[in-house]
Amino acid sequence: MKKQQFQNTQAPRPPDVKRMSVSLSADAAELLEWLATTQGITQIEALRKAIATEAYLHKEIKQGSKVLLLNSDKEVREVIFR
Repeated sequence: MKKQQFQNTQAPRPPDVKRMSVSLSADAAELLEWLATTQGITQIEALRKAIATEAYLHKEIKQGSKVLLLNSDKEVREVIFR
């Protein structure tokens, strides 16, 4: 009887990609799903965007910038991150 040879059929992962597993609360998972759905992207892409946004805002705040929102009534509010 011949032995069957199996090949790895998975696509090779780029060397700069780190595979991770995360546990999210139900609320966080729901928010991630909402972010993805409202933007028409995958949850993974929504998570990547959220991380990039957080990193950008954190860097700017560390350099003395302020985050301001202009609402529909033309009122400006400062966003305070804790």
